[in-house]
Amino acid sequence: MTKLFGKSMCFLVALGLISSASCTLSDPDTTIHDPALTLEYTQDYSLTHFSWDKVKVTGFKEYILLQSNQPIPNNPTPVVNQDVTVLKRITEVDVNHLMTSNLLVGQQTCYKLYCAVDNRFLYSQSVCFDQSYLAVDGFNDKAAHLAGLDDMIGYDRVNDKFNVFNYKTGNVTNTVNDNTLNFPSLEMYQWNGATHVIGFNQSAARLGLYQFPSMTATQAKSYPNVLWAARPLNQFILIASQESGNNFQVLNRNTFLPLDSRSGTQSSQNMAVFTGDPSVVLTLGQSGSKKYLVSANGFITSEQSILGRIGQPDLQHTCAQGLDLFICGSSGNIINKDGENVASLTISNNSFITMSRLSSDESKAIYIITRNGLTFLEIADISGLPTITVERTIELPILTYSDLIPDEGIIHVIGTTFNSNFPETFILKYPW
Repeated sequence: MTKLFGKSMCFLVALGLISSASCTLSDPDTTIHDPALTLEYTQDYSLTHFSWDKVKVTGFKEYILLQSNQPIPNNPTPVVNQDVTVLKRITEVDVNHLMTSNLLVGQQTCYKLYCAVDNRFLYSQSVCFDQSYLAVDGFNDKAAHLAGLDDMIGYDRVNDKFNVFNYKTGNVTNTVNDNTLNFPSLEMYQWNGATHVIGFNQSAARLGLYQFPSMTATQAKSYPNVLWAARPLNQFILIASQESGNNFQVLNRNTFLPLDSRSGTQSSQNMAVFTGDPSVVLTLGQSGSKKYLVSANGFITSEQSILGRIGQPDLQHTCAQGLDLFICGSSGNIINKDGENVASLTISNNSFITMSRLSSDESKAIYIITRNGLTFLEIADISGLPTITVERTIELPILTYSDLIPDEGIIHVIGTTFNSNFPETFILKYPW
């Protein structure tokens, strides 16, 4: 180690202990400094902010931040293996900070900073701390919440069961086995003082209505064709299916019997519902979209084709439903009540939106975006549409995400993964 750091007047500069504009590796220094770098951190909910002093030496190549579940040994060169991975490589010498929420499953995560200088390395101490997240058992990759309630619903596809849990504490309050669904979209809603969950499979098509939080099934129905979308509307359930001649239907919530129907469109689609008298319902697809007016007694009073389109419609639970706006599709298409495309959250071929939500005043879009293989949480100002201003971008861990919950001051992100074949769901928290 003496050989590595014996000439480290410049390394002292990296620590900020002396003042110098620059130095070279040939500067003499008889003092050994091990470790030569100092890695510091602060935590902000599930975010970790790292910082270090800039290295002011000639021959700088890159900073390398390592990550592990265990303290990382003081090796003269970075050692990467099944236990130690590279979290980030930074090739700009003036970038001496990093914000991350990448977590490793376990009680703690450790980090060590290396700096490559010519053919040598500086390194920091190993920094270890517990990650800030809550965990719930099960692969709850489908979930839903309702504003004002702390308990939410998740569906564990590995164990075929519903889990009711508090997303603020992580406490599971109810578990109910249910093997009638396989890849459901879920939605919680309230009507006439009662809270229910609607769940549906696209294929094999099945629709179910459940009391919450008991998750007792009150009604269920199977369909011979694909069930593209299902949404509650007061005392009704609206569905969009591939049933020829009856693609759009208004169902009685208690019996699932159709009250009214229209031919609609047969392609893949999502559904936007703007309540009122009459309510405005949009069925939005890639090749065709329609707008319906539905009266207070459940009759369809108007049907018209609209220009609005959704790129690559996904399951209904990935969409953001507001009072005046609806966001859905791989591009994050923003649609207004009139069925018009107002803007899109992304237009890049290398990125796609996997889930979106709206703030309570609909001035901000909160969404998960995958860009060049990495996943991010973004917050964008959409108060001046069609102008969209991204205010914050946070890199997320590699998980399967099932829900976004924008609360006052905190955004809760629900994601799940397998840990040594044991499924676990994480509740991450991020500041606005």
